[in-house]
Amino acid sequence: MNAKRNRPHKAAEARRSKKTSVGSRNTATRSKAKAAGQVRIIGGQFRRQLVPFIDADGLRPSPDRLRETLFNWIQFELHDAHVLDLCAGSGVLGFEALSRGASWVDFIELQSHQASLISQTAQKLKLSNDNFRLSIGNALDIIPALPSQKPLNSAQNIELPSSDNPSIDGPSIDNNKSDCPSDTFYYHIVFVDPPYDLELWVPMINLLIDNRLVNSQTLFYIEDKRELNQTLEQLSYKYNVLKQTKMGQVFASLLQIEKI
Repeated sequence: MNAKRNRPHKAAEARRSKKTSVGSRNTATRSKAKAAGQVRIIGGQFRRQLVPFIDADGLRPSPDRLRETLFNWIQFELHDAHVLDLCAGSGVLGFEALSRGASWVDFIELQSHQASLISQTAQKLKLSNDNFRLSIGNALDIIPALPSQKPLNSAQNIELPSSDNPSIDGPSIDNNKSDCPSDTFYYHIVFVDPPYDLELWVPMINLLIDNRLVNSQTLFYIEDKRELNQTLEQLSYKYNVLKQTKMGQVFASLLQIEKI
């Protein structure tokens, strides 16, 4: 009789086990769904490492060919550079910069789920807390909160409410880091690549200048679906275009702002 009584128990246990297995598969599916795709770091110490990203409006990681062109442009400016990755998205531009020798990257990302993936990527790459900070929220709110001095411990996150590559040679890049006093923190390179429809290029650049986080030696990388003179039409500062290219429907430019 004991054996007969145990049979329903075993059947129930089997049903529970089956449900648990199905639930585990569903959880795994949901976990994978958080990352809609991956891009690959193409150079430096993290070469070939994959960087995941979610499916979100305006989130479009720069393709490999365009990133290769960008980092060819700035390859000699990356050693010990301070980098700001505005509207970081996947974060691949910032991670690529760290991979190639930058000493510090500030990532700013609005989407909390994507920010979580950036954090996971940083952990996977075993980045030091002294090499990056992840700020979650609207870049226009976060920029004024960025420190004018590099923090000694950057582990905290700031969270606020919410080749066949054509290029045009320009003036040689002059980004002499020694021109900036040693006790002043500023960004040597800024990636300005917001969702195209939000028209954030000029407001972001103005905020960086107003908060003295950049100077006339800072390199700005800008992507848009329009030519640069249209993208920066409302910018009141003069700028020098150092490099330009067009790939598909994307215009990419590297420039410096005069007399900041």
